[in-house]
Amino acid sequence: MRAGPTFTQPIQTTRTFEAAIENIVEAIERARLGRGDQLPSESDLATQLGISKPTLRQALRVLERAGLLTVRQGKGGGIFVASDLIPSDAILGAVALEEGFIVDVLRGRRVLETAITEFAAAVATRDDFGEIERSIGLLRTHLGDRAMVMRADAMFHRAVVRASHNQTLQAAMRGVVRDLAAIRDSYSGGLGQDERTLAVHVRQLEAMRRGDAAELAGVLDEHFTMLEDAFAAAIGRTSADLFGPAAR
Repeated sequence: MRAGPTFTQPIQTTRTFEAAIENIVEAIERARLGRGDQLPSESDLATQLGISKPTLRQALRVLERAGLLTVRQGKGGGIFVASDLIPSDAILGAVALEEGFIVDVLRGRRVLETAITEFAAAVATRDDFGEIERSIGLLRTHLGDRAMVMRADAMFHRAVVRASHNQTLQAAMRGVVRDLAAIRDSYSGGLGQDERTLAVHVRQLEAMRRGDAAELAGVLDEHFTMLEDAFAAAIGRTSADLFGPAAR
């Protein structure tokens, strides 16, 4: 690897996988890397870019699909340049495919998480509600610490799904959560957004405890819309374009 100790710079704009792709491509050209040359490790790249590993992996997946990089696992593995020329058109096409995948994930989340939450509200025990409330308390405690807020938010959603007491539903939701990991990190954040997330979580728990189906549906819609709006804005679209009835 011919790159210097700092291969690329932190992302200063919206922390999306698209920005990570641009920075990595620029760094490859700046360092004059060619086919077979190795990039910094995944951990080093994530640190230098100032993004999480899930977001980096999303960017690497796109660049691998486009033919610019090869990612090898295991001993002797790493991230390697696969082409002497930047396949710009292929990268744009791969980004479009990834964005389409994200739209599918967010739509699927609406359907599955809504059904699971409504079911959980009907069967949850006092202990289940206590676990959900505990996650809300942790989120409140860590406002301002993005990494800890993300953990508390994930804990909240796991507690809600566990409250369904249904292994099939829990397994289905785990797949959605895996796909959501990079999306949530890339397109959400900031103290104002985290405070809004806290407020939505509080209202969701209250609606679940009361068995208020109408209120719960409204809170869930607001919660889903937050991430959908952030994603749509990041790619220069609107939620109506991507998620409205006409887009389905």
